[in-house]
Amino acid sequence: MAGILYYPFANAPLPILHQAVLYWDDLATVVAPGWERRLTPHMRELRESGLYRPVGPFLTYEPVDLMSMREEIAQAIDGVPLEDLTPPDDRGYTRGHSDILHAQKLDPAISKDLIRRGLVRETPGAPWRLVVSPTLLNIVVSIIANSIARSANAESGCSGRTGLRPHTDVLHAHRIGTSPMSGIDVTGCWQVDLSPLLPVPEGDVMIADVLDFRRRYESERARMMAAIDDLLHELSQTRRHPQDAFGRVKREMEQAVADLHGAARASKITWVVRPLSVTVALVASASASILPAEAAIPLSMSSTVGAIMVNLATSRVREKATGPANPTDYRYLHRVQGELGLTFPEPP
Repeated sequence: MAGILYYPFANAPLPILHQAVLYWDDLATVVAPGWERRLTPHMRELRESGLYRPVGPFLTYEPVDLMSMREEIAQAIDGVPLEDLTPPDDRGYTRGHSDILHAQKLDPAISKDLIRRGLVRETPGAPWRLVVSPTLLNIVVSIIANSIARSANAESGCSGRTGLRPHTDVLHAHRIGTSPMSGIDVTGCWQVDLSPLLPVPEGDVMIADVLDFRRRYESERARMMAAIDDLLHELSQTRRHPQDAFGRVKREMEQAVADLHGAARASKITWVVRPLSVTVALVASASASILPAEAAIPLSMSSTVGAIMVNLATSRVREKATGPANPTDYRYLHRVQGELGLTFPEPP
């Protein structure tokens, strides 16, 4: 089913950990040396379960296309006002994860480029800790995550054994990974609201309890994720109207939803729907023929709790290397602070 590649930070928030444990094969984050001591308790628990995949970008997935990455970072930076890229001074420096970039996540050539341009400051006594603006951190780590996903997916496909799907809860980081950029081709895309299909536990539910649900309902998890993948594939490939694409997988999707609802009601967990969307890039031959200038299309399916709507909207996304290994085919955005309502209350 592939794994989540969370970015731009090494520690994912709890709702995304829940999402990874419930539905995905594992969770990966981009790390620098010494990452073990920086993990949060929830991340350590995930690691102990065997579902965490730390990724050192220039160790695990070599060779990363360094020249392409340097060019993409330079193009992204050139489109941003300088004041948004300038590193904070001592008064504005929070020493938090949003203004520190670990140099070990970068190829030395990229670090030197950023230092030369005055866009990062080395920390005295700890030159591997680069002080950056949050905007620059989002740009650099988003592009690194893209390269990691491309390398991982080239091995076995984006749904294969090592496949990774980029996920973030930082809107700016998501836009950096998807928004059109000067000098890079764009293609049409669908923005698919998956919120009602993948509920997560409400509140601070222990990872161990979510793991127990995963083990008990492994087949339901697999059916749901396979149905969603089939839907995304149909939407990306078809030259027909999205309703026709949805019709090809609707029965499969309704059965998967029914299975998951039944499993959720049998558990002692209260579930909540949090905003989750995925950007689905269209193949070039389809995008010109099916995408209106503006579109918002609800796809409705029946379920045991009433109709479920999967909403679509059109947009444009920048186009990178084509083919099944293209990590920009599917990019996910979570709103972990948002809540759309409870879906499966605890049984009486």
